[in-house]
Amino acid sequence: MNIILFDEPFESATLPAGSEEAKHIRKVLRAQVGTKVFIGFVNGLRARAVVKSLSDAGDVELEVIGTEAAPKPLPISLLIGLPRPHTAKRLLFDAASMGVRALHFFESERSEPSYAQSSLWSTNEWRERVRLGVEQSFGTYHPEVAMHSDLQSAISALFGAGINIALDNYESAGALGEVLPESATSAVIALGSERGWAPNERDVFRKNGWKLAHLGPHVLRSETAAVAAVAATAARLGLCKEQTVTEL
Repeated sequence: MNIILFDEPFESATLPAGSEEAKHIRKVLRAQVGTKVFIGFVNGLRARAVVKSLSDAGDVELEVIGTEAAPKPLPISLLIGLPRPHTAKRLLFDAASMGVRALHFFESERSEPSYAQSSLWSTNEWRERVRLGVEQSFGTYHPEVAMHSDLQSAISALFGAGINIALDNYESAGALGEVLPESATSAVIALGSERGWAPNERDVFRKNGWKLAHLGPHVLRSETAAVAAVAATAARLGLCKEQTVTEL
């Protein structure tokens, strides 16, 4: 991880020896008293903290010495036909690390019903994947994650979130960069489950005013398509500006 996230802000705190944060500081960062580490507060500020003490029991005492604003989330949401759990893990991690605003999953016509019953969704495992992605990205923003029973419910929940485009290799009107207007300031990009969209789902998209677009002539894995789509959309929206890390 490139930053250690905490749910609540603090000025100083003692991390118990058994916590993942204390283990990371001791074993991965090999911190000593006086070592400075980057931390962040979920959906809040990014900060620099100094290790004030290391107890024999393994506790770690931190004190915040400076804060700054964390990167804002991208005005991009993803609508995803529920994939197999292994693929969903990658999608959660990658999308969170790229800073998307929201991920909405739904049980598409070609999703396996058992996917929604996996431990990824029945436990907090999906939250852990999002958190790891955010920590990897040196950010603090946790994207909204939601699950819907069908496509229409998901589309209704995302109404007004931006220009709506569904990725499709077979019936698209053109490439994503061509279909997404230059005037757009936010977008919702839909990706089908591993077996793509059913004809009825394409009809639902069209009836709701969505456009179909492609990412090129090659068929991509879901997680690859998601990364490519977010990158292409961010570039089209003019969001790919260079950012530097501030020395707090």
